Amino acid sequence: MTEVFPRFGLPPVNFLETDPVKIESEIITDYENSAGRTLAAGDPIRLFLLNLAAREIQLRNLVNIAAQQNLLSYAQGTFLDHLGEYLSTKRLTESYAKTTIRFTLAEALANVYHIPAGFEVTNGIVTFATDEELEIPIGGLTGEVTATCTTSGTVGNDYFVGQITTIVTPMTFLAKAENITMTAGGADAENDAEYAERIHQAPNRFSTAGTKKGYEFFASSVSSAIIDVSVDSPSPGEVNIYPLLSDGELPSQEVLEQIESYLSSEDIRPMTDFVQVMRPAVHEYEITVHYWISDEDKTRTLSIQTAVEAAVEDYRLWQQSKIGRDIAPARLIANVINAGAARIEASTMTPSAFVELGPNTVAQCKKVTVVYEGYKSE
Repeated sequence: MTEVFPRFGLPPVNFLETDPVKIESEIITDYENSAGRTLAAGDPIRLFLLNLAAREIQLRNLVNIAAQQNLLSYAQGTFLDHLGEYLSTKRLTESYAKTTIRFTLAEALANVYHIPAGFEVTNGIVTFATDEELEIPIGGLTGEVTATCTTSGTVGNDYFVGQITTIVTPMTFLAKAENITMTAGGADAENDAEYAERIHQAPNRFSTAGTKKGYEFFASSVSSAIIDVSVDSPSPGEVNIYPLLSDGELPSQEVLEQIESYLSSEDIRPMTDFVQVMRPAVHEYEITVHYWISDEDKTRTLSIQTAVEAAVEDYRLWQQSKIGRDIAPARLIANVINAGAARIEASTMTPSAFVELGPNTVAQCKKVTVVYEGYKSE
């Protein structure tokens, strides 16, 4: 999605006038006043001055752009990185997906069995390496250890339990390896929009009182995969953190532990706070849309069908990309109609009614059904 400038809903800022009509008029008027004569439309001097005006307009636009890069509401790329340095807030780099691997021995042994840190297990597409050495005790058959994808970004996400099973370098007595949690937590480098928002929130961390906004800032700084954070305090000194990952994905146990470890640092957590990081509560729902296309749009049937499918998917992602976002069927209807549908069957559409969610609850769609019913006469 293309970012809109200026950010944060602020009004536009221009440091120099760039209206071509005004600039051309000013230059020609200044010359005419100085020379004491009026320039005709085809006068060579007038044409020369118009050429100078065009270059002046270009220069002013460049000055405006350069000046705007000093503002958080406009800055991009390395300019934004420099603004982040003012608040000691660096852009988050790529993060790596994590999972837990269970290793199984062929038989119980009389000695402790060691699996070294960095031991790799793959599925032929992505590879995970163990984070630390694993010791399977005497007489034991299994042991579990966290592992990190060797490739950064989202490529390592969303592999189900039992899909990472191939041992890269076989070891004697080691019979089996498999992931026992879904892989999650990988993310691409923080983009400008996400980074600017985090810089905007950075002053919240200066409080030493453990503020809600402060915890939101620190939790979102763990990984660029974290797109939303909810914080509450059910009792004095108790703080619950609820993170949400890209595309509304729920955090795995490994991600929760990573966030909790970061927030437990002495320079982040007040001594009196007991911090817990947990998954948001889930409200499950289904999307069902039966729709018609106008007779007048028969020639666009395939493109409208594609647009409707995309509109429903956009709604699904929007609905589950923020904790506490109420389920709003009106937005789904608007999306589908704007995509080109002429009518939606109200009696079978789901969600059928507005649902208010709690502040620590996220909507999760479990099934999507989109049915094209044919043409409708206007």
